[in-house]
Amino acid sequence: MWARDQKSSKKTKLLRKEGGIDEEELRSGGKRRKVSQVRAKISFQLSHGMGIPFAEIARHVGVCTSAVVKAVESFSAER
Repeated sequence: MWARDQKSSKKTKLLRKEGGIDEEELRSGGKRRKVSQVRAKISFQLSHGMGIPFAEIARHVGVCTSAVVKAVESFSAER
């Protein structure tokens, strides 16, 4: 479990930096478009790439589980 947390944190940090978002802004649950897009990308990568449950991702990015599900669905549709 610890290794997965460490990997997910590294992945999140990398994607945050790519998007130009700081950790506080990501975890605050803000609705700014850029923040939402980065959060969707992080959620998609963690769920599909690493198999992390939506509830765990939600705690990691500062939103509720249903917001993570919607973000992953919208990100999948855009791809």
